[in-house]
Amino acid sequence: MSLLYPSLCALFVENCKREDFPGWYLRKNGQWVFYSRETLRNHLFYLSLALHKRGINSNNNLGIIAPTSPNWILADLATQMCHGITVPLFPNISSKNFLYQCEDANVKFLIIENTTCLEKNLQETLSSFQLIISIDSSEPNPPNGIYWDDLLKEGRALAESKDMGDWIREQLHSISPDDIFSIIYTSGSTGRPKGVALSHRHMISQLRSVHSILDLNRHNDSALSILPIAHVFERMTLYYYTLVGIKIYFADDPRNAATLLQEIKPTVMTVVPRILERLYEKMIAAADHRSGINKLLIKKAIRLAKIQDPEKRSICKKIYEKLVYKKMRAAIGDRFKYIISGSSALNKSINRFLLNIGLPVYEGYGLTECSPVVSFNYKNHSKIGSVGQKLNHLEVKIGPQNEILVKGESVFNGYHNQEEYNRTIFTEDGFFKTGDEGYIDENGFLFIIGRIKEMLKTSTGKYVSPLPIELELSRHPFIEAALVIANDRKYVSSLLFINFENTRRHLKLSHEDFDPYKAIYSKRVQQAIERHIHNVNKKLNHWEQIQKWTLIADPLNIESGLLTPTLKLRRKAAESIYHLDIEKMYS
Repeated sequence: MSLLYPSLCALFVENCKREDFPGWYLRKNGQWVFYSRETLRNHLFYLSLALHKRGINSNNNLGIIAPTSPNWILADLATQMCHGITVPLFPNISSKNFLYQCEDANVKFLIIENTTCLEKNLQETLSSFQLIISIDSSEPNPPNGIYWDDLLKEGRALAESKDMGDWIREQLHSISPDDIFSIIYTSGSTGRPKGVALSHRHMISQLRSVHSILDLNRHNDSALSILPIAHVFERMTLYYYTLVGIKIYFADDPRNAATLLQEIKPTVMTVVPRILERLYEKMIAAADHRSGINKLLIKKAIRLAKIQDPEKRSICKKIYEKLVYKKMRAAIGDRFKYIISGSSALNKSINRFLLNIGLPVYEGYGLTECSPVVSFNYKNHSKIGSVGQKLNHLEVKIGPQNEILVKGESVFNGYHNQEEYNRTIFTEDGFFKTGDEGYIDENGFLFIIGRIKEMLKTSTGKYVSPLPIELELSRHPFIEAALVIANDRKYVSSLLFINFENTRRHLKLSHEDFDPYKAIYSKRVQQAIERHIHNVNKKLNHWEQIQKWTLIADPLNIESGLLTPTLKLRRKAAESIYHLDIEKMYS
């Protein structure tokens, strides 16, 4: 199949030429700042010219460690225009990993929001770069720094030169579909990050397939962007929105999502499960503020939504739709066509609840190495529990150990500077070994079982797949996340991280009175979790069953090192931090 465009730059520039291209919006200081198509196009050209003069080329690359905004995408595209490579970076990584990634990818230029937004350990590394570009001009710059607006002024002055228009056209035409546009380091829950090298062909072939499935149009649809663009899922999505030509609203803070949803009423949004879980919790919590018959009605409507098959129709569901579900949807805009969830598995009961109240939630599956989407559910092609059907340009099959194998134009060619390792990650017939265990049903729906590499082996020689057990444990409202322990142990145990909001509401405490470190010893909480684990164990083989468990009251966040930037629990980090709690379960 032919590509839609030879490069992402060409895709962006051509779509900015369209008179009906609606422009982008950035939430800043409580207001929406508008970026017209002319502004976006001109700023891209100015930035490209300035970066080229400053030394960005195929030998000197640019890292971005800044919040989601139109400027992030413009910096990405301008680097590509200069034949450089963009390296997305997360602000919460260790200085060791940060420096390793920058050295491995030859990052000489760095874009930041401002120095104060960086952890102190990262601030100390800034002097090692050729140039630091600060988007925010209200904070002091390092000696090797320049402000974003000043860089644009440099580019605007260069654009007045007569031959600069020719340079822009030449740069656009000289970008090959097989040029690497980005090296993205996998955050992974274990091991040193590896740089995934993606080309324009990889990304654009993916956009072509997604475009043939989703029915979005520039006249009626709009998107809310709340995930970090350093997350390849959101980055691909934003290029897809650009291709379609719909309005994009860039959120200032994911924690403001509920307010922004009501304000702009988008029709599409990509999320990670944690965002949907927070949305679900807010809806459930709203019922507690009601009283009398109204509260009882809402509670019953919620209970039905959590257990009923979304495909099933009933009189009760019709009644609840008019009296409850419609109002719940209205609280977040009620215009959604697609809420696409990726990165990790969504709790099944929460998924069922959201579908039953009328929210079009669709789960998908992907990896950075696949640009990233492999499969996803969509309208009239959806099955709860699955991660959907494969994209039409891909081949997906199940290999030895039930490993999911993927082949196609959007699958990368290998990790950056990892030639020896790259020889081990593809099958003889060219399929990428994902490391994920799964199966495909008779209708082509893909189901994920877990990570093959994370298969745990007890001291008695029995194998335990932790992911499905952890997902089952996390279905309880008191449990934010679970970590199964079994490797080289005589039986299976688990660390359970408490869900603050649900536990607080159950104990009927105010925010001021709630202490999670006391709540984990509550008899009501302990008994409820004990019953839940008993029910989970009934579904497991005897060697997989949870024999002991420990409640953890510490908050789960990226800053603590317990979560990856894509909000997945870091197994090794958690095992290290809570090694004493683990040992107590086996003493």
